[in-house]
Amino acid sequence: MGKSKKALTCFIGGADIQEWVQSEEGKSTMMPLLIKGCEEVIDENLDEHMVLRIESFVRYIHKAYDFYVRRDEIEDTLDKIMEWALEQEQYEICGRVKKILDSLNKEEF
Repeated sequence: MGKSKKALTCFIGGADIQEWVQSEEGKSTMMPLLIKGCEEVIDENLDEHMVLRIESFVRYIHKAYDFYVRRDEIEDTLDKIMEWALEQEQYEICGRVKKILDSLNKEEF
């Protein structure tokens, strides 16, 4: 298992990173990237995949926060994606989550 390609970088200015991640704007940016990252971890048999880098200025200091999908934490990530997708009525993403979960269940047997 290996590492993967370069991730998308998103600059959020002076916004608070935790507030942005919890906001609708943040979730609608992150969740589609996270599901794609989950698919890549499974399809390419990766240990982890960096899906997003958020850059901001905190007290005039440039900060970067990286978001990964890790194979050993993928089920928790998928649960969060599914919860968001159901709330937002993003049924295509729900189907993609289900497909990955089914694939993981087959690997366990």
